[in-house]
Amino acid sequence: MGYRLDAAVATTFTLDLAAALVPPVAFASFEMRGTPDPVAALEAVRSCADRVDIFCQAGNIRIPAQASDLMAYLEPMVHEVRRPRPGYLFHPKVWFLRYSSPDLPGQFRLLCSTRNLTNDRSWDAVVRLDGSRSTGLMPENRPLSDFLARLPDLCVTPLDDTRRGRIASLASDARYIEWEHPDNVREIQFHALGLGRTTARPDFTGYRHLVVSPFCNDDGLATVAPSWGDVSLVSRPEAIDRLAPESLEGVTTYRLDPLAGLADPDDEAAAGTGSELLTGLHAKIVVVERNRAAHVFIGSANATSAAHTGNVEFVVELTGGASKIGVDAFMAADAPFRQLLEPYATTGGMPPDTADAESRALENLLRDVAVRQFTLTVDGGDGGYLLMLASTTPLEFPTAITLSAELMTRPGHSETLVTGTRALAAFTDVPLADITPFVAVRASTASGLTRGTVLRASLVNDPAGRLDEILARQVDTPEKFLRFLALLLGLADPASLLPAETGRTGGTAFFGGGTTGILELILRALADHPQALHDLDRLVERLQVTAAGTEVLPQGFTPLWVTVMSALQRAESETP
Repeated sequence: MGYRLDAAVATTFTLDLAAALVPPVAFASFEMRGTPDPVAALEAVRSCADRVDIFCQAGNIRIPAQASDLMAYLEPMVHEVRRPRPGYLFHPKVWFLRYSSPDLPGQFRLLCSTRNLTNDRSWDAVVRLDGSRSTGLMPENRPLSDFLARLPDLCVTPLDDTRRGRIASLASDARYIEWEHPDNVREIQFHALGLGRTTARPDFTGYRHLVVSPFCNDDGLATVAPSWGDVSLVSRPEAIDRLAPESLEGVTTYRLDPLAGLADPDDEAAAGTGSELLTGLHAKIVVVERNRAAHVFIGSANATSAAHTGNVEFVVELTGGASKIGVDAFMAADAPFRQLLEPYATTGGMPPDTADAESRALENLLRDVAVRQFTLTVDGGDGGYLLMLASTTPLEFPTAITLSAELMTRPGHSETLVTGTRALAAFTDVPLADITPFVAVRASTASGLTRGTVLRASLVNDPAGRLDEILARQVDTPEKFLRFLALLLGLADPASLLPAETGRTGGTAFFGGGTTGILELILRALADHPQALHDLDRLVERLQVTAAGTEVLPQGFTPLWVTVMSALQRAESETP
């Protein structure tokens, strides 16, 4: 249809940087052909850097097992968010995307999920809504618009004017979107919780309830199932056990069947793919029946008091007939969802686990540390760089806790931080491509419990060409160079540039051999999108610095490139 991704905003409580690489690859216009292509993935992430913004709870970015070079291109996308107030969290899980076309109205997609942007394989739920921009205001979209507009104000580090302006534009567009209704749904409402606005609270009153929530407490359950009547609760056993006995009166309780999610052993397509098992309940769904209608709430809010009294949460409410989307659609004996469950009997009243309290204390400490302003000052040159980490204010944490910091790209080179003083740490002999604002911080107790997070410091004296050096480290063969060039210039099938009989470049193969020659592709880019040639020129310059890098350039490329850049400079100088 001629549409391209114009802008995307995501929110998540926990962020896995490896998982954050997946959406840009999905947004890319080229095909990944089943197996991950590192060059294609790199260009996908690089090309999305100025169109995607990801907001997450500060202190809840997971430390990756291995830092990929691609994560450097996430730096401008990731925005840490402060807690709305002590004891509460930034917890929404939303994707809002805008697609544009020169001659067609804007198209939009909203994903309201219970899933964080992580690689967890838990049971979750998601609502997908598609819509287009109408000419009139849609009052029901006001909570969505307000939610998007508020995001920049919640950030630890201020957004630049371009990103702030793009998000303001998305928030404005949201007021005008006419959504397509899912089957059996006649009304859609949005609920943005915890933003301090005088918006209408969700109405959970009714005579029949289904509550699906991995975490719940007495006040939270009373909020989402406030009326006496038929209540079914699906939760984790440990959460159900901690409810007060009086909260469980009249409530039928279920847990996820431990065997739910096991793949069919006769399914050859699933065998050996790592998709054999989903584990753990993480979905948050509330179904309320009243006046023969069903109201289905899906989003980030658990059945806890924090979710409904202070957390920032986002929930979509779908309304339709009770016979179509009501409790029986989930809990009738033959309903697919019911097949995943088994009854769980409990008397409640179990005390909380003391180990959980120690873990939460460490996690809250890391959230407090992550909202401090940190700088990484870069000094040095080609022989290796010195990076000085500093906080603008003193860190305060118990002396019984050990706090350490290291560059995410250089695991094992950690420095201990001292309580009561500003954070100070020095990292020496850092290669250019390993310079990063992502700092891994770990907190440990005397008992051996450790929790960690990634925070993003502000780079001071960020060396020019740092990202180009990372790119050059990945594009290290003539074949990879040609593939990157083709992806950069928009060729649908980069493999067509390689000689079919060998799969390798060399000789005259650079100038022909494929369905679309490189020369034709470059000339087209010279006329239609010259900025892509400037991007490629930075890589060429970086490669030409060393003899090994020069060998990456295909035979015959250098003289052609000199002519192309000369033509581009003349054309730009003649443009008024």
